[in-house]
Amino acid sequence: MSSSIVDIKNDTEAKAASLLDASALSGQKNVLFFYAEWHVPSAAGGPFDMVVKALAGQSGTDGVNIYRVLAEEAPTLSQKYNVTTVPTFIFLNSDGAAIERIDGGEDVARVTQCYSRLASSASTTTSSSSTQPSPTQQPEEQSEEKEEEQTLNNRLQSLITSSPIMLFLKGTPNAPKCGFSRQAIEMLTESNLTFGYFNILEDDEVRQGLKSYSDWPTFPQFYVKGELVGDWIL
Repeated sequence: MSSSIVDIKNDTEAKAASLLDASALSGQKNVLFFYAEWHVPSAAGGPFDMVVKALAGQSGTDGVNIYRVLAEEAPTLSQKYNVTTVPTFIFLNSDGAAIERIDGGEDVARVTQCYSRLASSASTTTSSSSTQPSPTQQPEEQSEEKEEEQTLNNRLQSLITSSPIMLFLKGTPNAPKCGFSRQAIEMLTESNLTFGYFNILEDDEVRQGLKSYSDWPTFPQFYVKGELVGDWIL
């Protein structure tokens, strides 16, 4: 499966991609990203566009198709999914049903969270129960643990690269929850730097995962172009 993003610029292209036929999407996991060229955060080079590109780099292995839809030029598809604002993200499971959606806002991190849940469900199968233990049960469990670890690492990489300057902190820029996080925000703001952020207090999986991923035990963690700067900012 290709890991590139499929651009949909009108309803004709949407129809050609079978996006107007729900039954045609059955058996596949799909993400529909509705954007507008006039909306800077979702347009080319914006933070939402960047995180989608980062996710596209792993979509080939996650079994997820990503479609970037020019919302106003594809009114039939936009109406089908009741899209009234940009960006809008629709996360479709293998039955073609929308299991999650994001309408507007500035929470780039939430996109990766929803994508991670969709990707995990894509690779999860339900097996019938058995009263006899399988001789390959342990290797299978180890394989599942590795897959979960890889899924988490993919998500962390997507978060880290979702903005050229990315700060993982306790709290938010408007309400930091520790002195170090407050100091980091003040220094970035005073330097007039545009940055993305992620509140680690809202997601313990990311909080604990980053410690191992970056081999850095404390927060805030500061990244520039995907590279950990560590406590340089402090």
